[in-house]
Amino acid sequence: MKQYECRKVENCFSGANIYEYCLRIKADEGFLESFTSVASLKYYKNFPRPCFQATLSDGTTLKGVIADSVIRVSFPDNQPHSSKDNFETLLENLLKQQADGRER
Repeated sequence: MKQYECRKVENCFSGANIYEYCLRIKADEGFLESFTSVASLKYYKNFPRPCFQATLSDGTTLKGVIADSVIRVSFPDNQPHSSKDNFETLLENLLKQQADGRER
């Protein structure tokens, strides 16, 4: 069973590869820190709605509001499908680690 729901985001850029992921958990700082081994992570805590941005080595970019369950992911134009597959594998692994940590 997937730990998230995914849908393509329609926008004014027809070729954009942007997807919205609705997680079954909140993307709090603890969860976001699990991305630091594979991505550069920036926090914007002073914004009215504190948010984050993470960039993976292949150019995949995640954005969202801290402690929200929705993240928006933009995949690079050169290989969007393989980047999406790689990201979803990573996301599944990180969500599983979070779930395992909560059960203890």
